[in-house]
Amino acid sequence: GAHACNAETTFATVDGEPSSASRLLRSFHDAETDSSKPPIARYPCVGPDATRRANANDVDLNHPFCACRSGDKDSTLVFMYNNAAVDCLQSYLDSLVELGRMDDTRLGVNFFKEWKYNVVVNSKKRKATTPPLGAISLQYWTLSDRTIRAMVASNMGENIGALDLTGVQGLTDELLQMLLPKCPNMTRLSLKNCRRITVKGLDRVKNLKNLVCLDVGGSFNLTAMNVIDVVSELPNLVELHASGLGWNDATLEKLMDLRTNWIGLSIGFSRITAYGLREALGHVADTLTHLAVPFMETTVDNALIGFFGKTLSNLKCLDIRGNSSVSSLTGFFDGRQLSGSVQVDELFVLARYSNIQASSVEDTKSIHPVLASNLTVVLDGGGCGGGIRRRLDYFV
Repeated sequence: GAHACNAETTFATVDGEPSSASRLLRSFHDAETDSSKPPIARYPCVGPDATRRANANDVDLNHPFCACRSGDKDSTLVFMYNNAAVDCLQSYLDSLVELGRMDDTRLGVNFFKEWKYNVVVNSKKRKATTPPLGAISLQYWTLSDRTIRAMVASNMGENIGALDLTGVQGLTDELLQMLLPKCPNMTRLSLKNCRRITVKGLDRVKNLKNLVCLDVGGSFNLTAMNVIDVVSELPNLVELHASGLGWNDATLEKLMDLRTNWIGLSIGFSRITAYGLREALGHVADTLTHLAVPFMETTVDNALIGFFGKTLSNLKCLDIRGNSSVSSLTGFFDGRQLSGSVQVDELFVLARYSNIQASSVEDTKSIHPVLASNLTVVLDGGGCGGGIRRRLDYFV
């Protein structure tokens, strides 16, 4: 952890040859093609088996941003795209964050070159399609000019598939303008709580034509109209997490006018009315799986919960934290029943600071023993990673 443990030195070549640390990491890939060697297990990024970054993970339906399920029935969360070697590099980053020892002098070009090498060589061994992609999280990193310049100089940008910059307070428009043009293949980007970013920096996101997910929630120098302007240039975007940006009925309607195939929306801390929300969500009734409407106390109530159940036929994850007018989820399953649904689907709900109590959850399960048999409700500060439904096989 001390600055004497320098990543630049650790991964520097010696007489043109990889360092001992580099050789060790690269040996991890041999297990994938050599059946005589024991496989290297993937390291979980959050959950009971993960021992790092417990304090940095946000409780959010969409976070950890770079996480995905390791299998269809396996809820263990690992980093998407990556492999055991890249997991090890990410673990180093996470440990520095957890220990409060991250700063702009920690990472240099050799660290990011090593990241790139392990992303690319793994892809070659699996004969994967090009370009090989990886995921990297610099969440809550004390980052500035030096780190971004090192990332650019390493040429890793073309291999970044998912980038988590959540809570990076040093991230400016100028740094974003430096980095994003080097990342043409990016599919997922989080700028959540990056509060120095303005529309000038966000404008660069327009060129990321492969982007399917964007998180700008809590970046309060942006507005809903700024986001709509960018979304209009992103043809593949189906997940937008933009709570806290002043959404209202008019801006939500404009967002729905752009497309109706949204699968994930976060629009909390807003002034949207119940009527406006009903009208908008009616357009995405068949596609929406994740919905976050936290802290909309004058809008979200038991009646609206019933509407969600009746209308949003594929909804699997719901964030209703901070809505004190919600006291029960029974209406959700009443709505499901009224819609004629007999299918038993899972429903994961974040409900902290609502008026839902453990007893009311039990009542709901008693009233709807079949439809609510896969209901999970988080009433405390837990639930990190519980809303992740992305699967690893999609990202390899």
